[in-house]
Amino acid sequence: MKPFLTCTFLILCTAFLAAQPVYFHQTFSGSGSFVNPEPDTGQFSHMILTAPALSYHKFHKGYMELVRTLQDSATGGIIRAMRATPFMPVPDALMIRVTLSAEQIQSVSPNAIYFYVGEHFNPVNNAFPGNDLMFGKVSLHFLSNSFVIKDHQTQAFSKQIPSKTPVTLTWVLNNSGEVVAYELPESRQAYSALPGTYDLWVDSSLVGRGIPAYPMHSPFSATKLSNFEMRFRNGVGKVRIYEILIKGMHSRRAADRAWVAPNPSPHNRIELQAGSMREKTLQLTRQNGQQVACSTTWQNSGTLIISPHQPLVPGIYLVMYDDLEGRKRSLRVMVE
Repeated sequence: MKPFLTCTFLILCTAFLAAQPVYFHQTFSGSGSFVNPEPDTGQFSHMILTAPALSYHKFHKGYMELVRTLQDSATGGIIRAMRATPFMPVPDALMIRVTLSAEQIQSVSPNAIYFYVGEHFNPVNNAFPGNDLMFGKVSLHFLSNSFVIKDHQTQAFSKQIPSKTPVTLTWVLNNSGEVVAYELPESRQAYSALPGTYDLWVDSSLVGRGIPAYPMHSPFSATKLSNFEMRFRNGVGKVRIYEILIKGMHSRRAADRAWVAPNPSPHNRIELQAGSMREKTLQLTRQNGQQVACSTTWQNSGTLIISPHQPLVPGIYLVMYDDLEGRKRSLRVMVE
């Protein structure tokens, strides 16, 4: 539960978690299995090591470590961290956030780690997925004492990032036929991802917006966002992954939909679904305008659970918030 707040619900989890399904979220802070062929939302489906003595991974408290000790991928091996089991329900837009750092860089190497999204990724065949299976691909390059993120479609690079410096890669991919609104957590600014494109950020710095997806003009597929992979195949060094979040996004039309269910609601719980919501703007009030103190928590389904600190008196209440385009929204709730 979130801490007590007067007057407003201060949504401490960032707005991009609101009312959208989470397909994968891992901070490596807990114990248990991180890999399962039938994964839950905190598990990879596969972790593949082709030369475990030379290229390997370790799970630590708060991060996953990926290590390569020999330059050549044929003999030095590769590390593949995958969600080859398709995301369900099939997303038509995703936001992917990966927080990472290059802790050791022992050789300059382009394309040290690939990140790609697509469909039908094969955990048995270690060849690269073909362009016909890809929606988009980016990579991390090792420099002498720093690294950069590269977009392969435009050949654009991020600014150089010093080694041992954690940054967050944000990748917004839109396979729908409509504009998708999103908020970049670092800047708290609202943006729109165009149909058939993706946007790429490193922290609050833009690498590219409106980048065409489907490399080599491969044919459209409704399941093009169903798999994700990180592949460490070049260079010698050590990379830490602190957090991975993969969540569904709503088109602008879907973002206009919001509802409370059940409605009427019980006196101790309100369940809200909203496709687009700005952080820190949500309020619950009585009809006379008096604000109500509550705690909130998010479910992986994207439902916001509103828990009043005191049982609500039967009557009419209003849930009010701003959407990602700054529009004022309100919902009427009956409490029994």
